[in-house]
Amino acid sequence: MSGGALHVHQATVGELQTAASTVLAPLAVTAPRAAARAGVGAEVEVSAFRADIDAAVVGRAAVARIRGSGHLVQRSKRAISSTDPELLKITLHRSPEPAVADQGGTQSRAHSGDFVVFDMTRPYRLAVADDCDVMAVGISRTELGRHANTVAAQAARRLPADSGAQAVLAAFLQGLGRHLDELAGPAQAHAGDALVSLLLAAFTATEPGRMDTATELVDRIRVYVLANISDPSLSVDSVAAAHGISARQLHRLFHRTGIPFAAWLRGERLDRIRRDLRDPAQDGRTTAAVAARWGLHDPRHLARALKSQYGTTARDLRRER
Repeated sequence: MSGGALHVHQATVGELQTAASTVLAPLAVTAPRAAARAGVGAEVEVSAFRADIDAAVVGRAAVARIRGSGHLVQRSKRAISSTDPELLKITLHRSPEPAVADQGGTQSRAHSGDFVVFDMTRPYRLAVADDCDVMAVGISRTELGRHANTVAAQAARRLPADSGAQAVLAAFLQGLGRHLDELAGPAQAHAGDALVSLLLAAFTATEPGRMDTATELVDRIRVYVLANISDPSLSVDSVAAAHGISARQLHRLFHRTGIPFAAWLRGERLDRIRRDLRDPAQDGRTTAAVAARWGLHDPRHLARALKSQYGTTARDLRRER
């Protein structure tokens, strides 16, 4: 799904298939009853099938809410192409009857309030019952970085959203589903950032007392830096000292990610500066004030950095809105 919002009221099963395939990747949607009580193969009259669909791009993820008749979603081997994006699909179920998820030999029954993950690069089946209310998030594996395999390994297993980060993510998604129409521009981008962070928190929770791995330490450093990104004194030395490691160790950790620390920090600051420059609500701020908000205080350096990163100037960014 490249952008914009999608709303279909009282969709037919064919319209649901088209929408799901557009938002994520090619899928087959049929209307056999999903509830176990209906029995395998029991058909819903096509004329009786109806679903409401709301979908939008939120940051770098696709988010959809589907409510209505029971249906079966299948991703078959035949439908999978090497040109398809490598997506993970995360669903949150709020339905009176359990859904049945099946992928790679793992099968589970997802009750109301449960999450289920699917790896879109492999076949899967998801059957939901009548009066379903499902939130679905499609996100590229690259957005989850090294955590993508950790999330994908949980495919077809139910994850209750009754406490901790899972409960926070569930509440966030429910609110998102009610306000998809109201997100645009910088607000949409910020909501997307929050969604990715909450997904990582919910699906990559570490066990208490477990020793930090290099990846977990990099994550903690990133969280620390982003929380203090407006501080112009942030540096390799100060960040390393705050985490009890040497500057050399910090350089080595970020070298493994493929992006040096200084380049990563510069990119995060420039992304936020660009968002603010394109936000009409920031028109009262000078370019220098916007940059200072994110820790950059040298106007000449900012001009060079914007040109190098985006091929444009601060003035042009404000004109592009």
